[in-house]
Amino acid sequence: MLPRVTSSLRLMLIARLLPAMLVLLLLGALSANWLALRAATKAYDRGLLDTAFAISEQLRIVDGKVQLPLTQQARAVLLTDKFDRIFYAAHGAGGVILDGNSALPMPSSEILDHLSREGRAYYDGVLEKEPIRLAVLQKELGGQVVTILAAETMVKRGELVRDIVLGMLLPELLLTVVSASVIWFGVRSGLRPLDILRSELADRSQADLRPVTVDVPEEIQPVSIEINQLLRRLAQALDSQRNFVSDAAHQLRTPIAALQAQVEVAKCEEGALGDSKLSGIQAATQRLGHIVEQLLALARAEPSLGQTSTSVDLVAMVHQVAESWLPKAISKEVDLGFELSPASILGNEILLQELLGNLLDNALRHTPRGGVVTVSCGQSAGNAWLDVEDSGPGIAENERGRIFERFYRPPGQSSDGCGLGLAIVREIARQHHGSVEVGVSTRWQGALLHVVLPTVQVAPVEKHLIS
Repeated sequence: MLPRVTSSLRLMLIARLLPAMLVLLLLGALSANWLALRAATKAYDRGLLDTAFAISEQLRIVDGKVQLPLTQQARAVLLTDKFDRIFYAAHGAGGVILDGNSALPMPSSEILDHLSREGRAYYDGVLEKEPIRLAVLQKELGGQVVTILAAETMVKRGELVRDIVLGMLLPELLLTVVSASVIWFGVRSGLRPLDILRSELADRSQADLRPVTVDVPEEIQPVSIEINQLLRRLAQALDSQRNFVSDAAHQLRTPIAALQAQVEVAKCEEGALGDSKLSGIQAATQRLGHIVEQLLALARAEPSLGQTSTSVDLVAMVHQVAESWLPKAISKEVDLGFELSPASILGNEILLQELLGNLLDNALRHTPRGGVVTVSCGQSAGNAWLDVEDSGPGIAENERGRIFERFYRPPGQSSDGCGLGLAIVREIARQHHGSVEVGVSTRWQGALLHVVLPTVQVAPVEKHLIS
């Protein structure tokens, strides 16, 4: 069962780092915005206070009364602004309006306290449902205290806020993209040792249980150690299993051989009746011996190819294996032919001989007397291939997915096979990073076993026939 995947480690790290980075960027933007607004507000407030000072300089005492005799020209200069509307008001003792807009909001008690200490103050207000900013100062003239208000709408300030925000928005967005990219590539670079470790394990065959030697950071070192310990335990368990199968098969070979010899001697001594009875015992003994040999072959096929791989010439190997199977083909009157093109692979020659031997054994068992079996090999598209086809009954399409299972025999099969031959073929093909497929022979209408193996060199194809 595959382990349950909770989430991606890369996404998990990014989910931890990116929000923190975005929060820092947002705080930086807000602080910069606040500082810029604070500086701009002070500048505009000073301009507003200058207007109040200019008005205070125009105050006069006429007949013992404070008056503000502004000319039309002076009034136009004071109240003219490109963006905002300017307002003013001068209040005498008791809050009597001397001149200006009487609707301007008066300062609160807190503002007046600050005004008494500092001589000037600023505050926000509303005039005709529109927010305004006010500057207030007091001036003593002829023993009378005059409160002067200068106000303006917030158009310039609003535009300044927008300019600051828009001016900072693009750099902040660019900084966000750069920060996200840095985090992404930083996390990716930090997790590269895990990718290397995964590749190291993914490139191995199922029999390669060597320790992992990839350099990993200190935090991943315990995982690497546990993987190596697991591989060591698996190697020990597989060695124990292979040794048991091999030892058991070796122990069985001697008594089975002795039993076969005794049966043959008994057949020679007994009459016709005894001979018919002993023939069944002899056939069963031969089948048992075949099963033991197949178990030994399967045990040899499972170890790793690590230290036994050499360049194997498929043509030479087919010639060598064919010599041991020609007698059986002749005894069944089967035409065993060969169509061989130069091809070579990197592998274990003993195991490859076992692979071809099992393919020939399977073909000869299922080919009727007087039939045809053809072995061919060659290479194409960067791979070597080995085919064994016969004129037997073939393999039903619904059985092709199961015939490579150990000890599986299709229903109704009359041959004396044990169901291990094709399992051995598949295991050896896997050991060589290859594959085996079942099809139908277009020439003989029987079974076609097609083995594909990686090549080590490309040789010119020269087709020839051996009979």
